Amino acid sequence: LSTMVTDGKLAKVIAWYDNEWGYSCRIVDLVAYIGKHGIR
Repeated sequence: LSTMVTDGKLAKVIAWYDNEWGYSCRIVDLVAYIGKHGIR
């Protein structure tokens, strides 16, 4: 969700929903990174 007010009167709202697919992919990337580099 992103909200921006411009010119004091105009509100621009951007929202998206990806059914958690993008989040799941990033978690897999994070686990792979930790597996490769370890936790410091």
